[in-house]
Amino acid sequence: MNLLDPLSLAIGMPGPPELLIILLIVVVVFGANRIPALGEALGKGIRNFKRSFAKDEQEAEPSHREVKQISQSEQQTVDAKIEETQDAEKS
Repeated sequence: MNLLDPLSLAIGMPGPPELLIILLIVVVVFGANRIPALGEALGKGIRNFKRSFAKDEQEAEPSHREVKQISQSEQQTVDAKIEETQDAEKS
């Protein structure tokens, strides 16, 4: 038996009483009027993060194609050199 099991069971997801206490603390610290503004700012931040992540993926995609094209041209060059070497060995 692992000694951490009772500890991990004791530290679980907060239940309804704990969530109410956390909500009460948030209201006291930020005030009831600022909570919607905080939620809106958080939502905008998440949207901007997702948007920038998607933009980075779109920018990275063409570079993957370029690398693939370069790799194919390099492979053709290597294949040509191998054929030249094999032809030279035969003669």
